[in-house]
Amino acid sequence: MDASSDLRSPLKKGTEGPNGFWVDTEGKALNISASDIERFVYCPMSWRMSVGGFSAQGEEVQRGIEEHERMHQMVVEKVEAQNAFTRNIVIWSWWFAVVLTLAADTAAFYFVQDGLIDTQLATMIGQFLVLLALVWLILAIVLLILPWRKWMGLNDEFMTKPNENTGINEDLRSLEIKWNLGEGEWFSFSRPEALLLFSAIALSLHGVALTFAQNRSLATFLLLVLALVWTLLATTRLQAALSADKRIKEKDKEGGLLELGDIQYSDGGDAILLEDEITGLRGRPDQITKIGEDLIPVELKTGRVPNNPHKSHRFQILAYLHLLESLTGSPPPFGFLRYGSETVYAIEWNQQERENLFSVIQDIQRISVEGGAKRDHERPGKCESCSRRQECPDRLTILEGQ
Repeated sequence: MDASSDLRSPLKKGTEGPNGFWVDTEGKALNISASDIERFVYCPMSWRMSVGGFSAQGEEVQRGIEEHERMHQMVVEKVEAQNAFTRNIVIWSWWFAVVLTLAADTAAFYFVQDGLIDTQLATMIGQFLVLLALVWLILAIVLLILPWRKWMGLNDEFMTKPNENTGINEDLRSLEIKWNLGEGEWFSFSRPEALLLFSAIALSLHGVALTFAQNRSLATFLLLVLALVWTLLATTRLQAALSADKRIKEKDKEGGLLELGDIQYSDGGDAILLEDEITGLRGRPDQITKIGEDLIPVELKTGRVPNNPHKSHRFQILAYLHLLESLTGSPPPFGFLRYGSETVYAIEWNQQERENLFSVIQDIQRISVEGGAKRDHERPGKCESCSRRQECPDRLTILEGQ
């Protein structure tokens, strides 16, 4: 059997189901990837060659791989900068609150000195607050060391992520970064430990202030020193936040990420696989972003920027739109198709496009079972642009003078 006959032979065993989608002997829909759809719409023979083991060739293929990796890394770096900005702003606000606490204690010294508050009572309250701060500090250290979240089945994080109401969010690879100092949930630092530590600091400051309030000179000196230290610490965090904000803007400008919204996911080495069991469709979009309450798929394409989106590329983003709808129960209004870092097309998702997508899926499943894949166009230029043209038995040749 020659290569041409082999490429026209069936790939799988199956039958057409009652809903029009083809299923295997166990009744499961035949799997079709979003990339399969892109290749099939471009040319059925190109798709058949790809599943038959014929790899894409050419400089553009390698350039596309490198560009996807570069964009993914840029997204990761932007999200890391966003995390750093939020983290430093949170810490700065807490440390600034400590400075305000010191200022409040300074006012308290004045009233104690003037006899408005009983000195002995102030001392007793101060000692109690210092003791309570010590207890909270010990508790924070214990929680920091032990993997109590794992024992209790919790997954708390230092910064609260936006409230999500869709099932896919538990599967999306989070780009948030936890403060984990060890392995297996040991030495994990998050909100409970942070609140206990800063509460212990605030209580100890109040306690020391009230204990030494009878010695106004000593207390005032201690307050000045502590206020200066905490102000300097807060300033370092504010500077770090501003530096992170600068990196965010640089990444937005470099990769054209600003118009993509709040990126929730980026296709990397451990990317998730979105699947729809009814149609058999599966795929991994380059990014998933959030605009308002909608999750929006993003697909990046390299090479020459077309005046209008290519049909094959448009069907690929339609596949991702369907996958997100099937997993969340909420249809996205559109998807983003990016060419380079500056050109973005919004591909609408509606009932007509859904029917068009289903028709292509069913055609791919049918040809996978029945065979008969062949070129579906008469355009030599399209064959010339195909990355599998060298091995294609159906390719057209551009004649000289055309």
